[in-house]
Amino acid sequence: MAEKKPKRKELLNEPDEFITWSTRIIEFVQRNQRATAIGAAVFVLVILASFVYYGYQSRRQATSHEMLETAIRSYEKLAASENPKNSSANDKLFDIFRKISRDYSDLPSGQIAILYEGHILFNKGDFKGALDKYNQFQSSILARKGLGPLALYNMAQSEMALKDYEPAINLFDQLTRDINSPYRREAYSSIARIYEMMEKKKEAAQAYKQYLKVFPEAPDADFVKTKIAQLSEQG
Repeated sequence: MAEKKPKRKELLNEPDEFITWSTRIIEFVQRNQRATAIGAAVFVLVILASFVYYGYQSRRQATSHEMLETAIRSYEKLAASENPKNSSANDKLFDIFRKISRDYSDLPSGQIAILYEGHILFNKGDFKGALDKYNQFQSSILARKGLGPLALYNMAQSEMALKDYEPAINLFDQLTRDINSPYRREAYSSIARIYEMMEKKKEAAQAYKQYLKVFPEAPDADFVKTKIAQLSEQG
């Protein structure tokens, strides 16, 4: 038997849910005026605080970005000058990058500034200090988000400059495993050069052969072939 449909009169007598809940809310507010007022005030304050914080962070990002761009332009200008190792100029730039990295450590600009602190120390010949900075950058969010190979490359270069050859080889070896790394080719050749510095001619020749195997069309292929021949004769 078909279910009997409610009559229109019966439907009209049914309570409206929206009206019922609205009435309850109004009654609750009337009974708890003080608590409701406090809750509303807190809500408004939270919204205002969110806007203030967002505006503050936006200004910090803009300021740090502008400071970093200016410092990088000065760094590049010094690097292209007749005296790129000018001690006072490098010290001044280092202080600027240091301020950015300290004051904006939670922002990308502050993290990139650490990298440039390392570059300046490396240029001054303070390879240990540079290595510390590159290690610090490797722990940054930017390194974890894609700039890790850049950190590894600079760390390897610093270890190589310090003549800590085994750590340098290990770092360059990590770079050779990343087929998308822009440092891969140089990493292979650097390993070969390090073995040469260590007077390990057999290992150097083998490393150069591996270099040519991976990069047969390298622009320095002829030079590398000559190197392999020389090292094989000497070995």
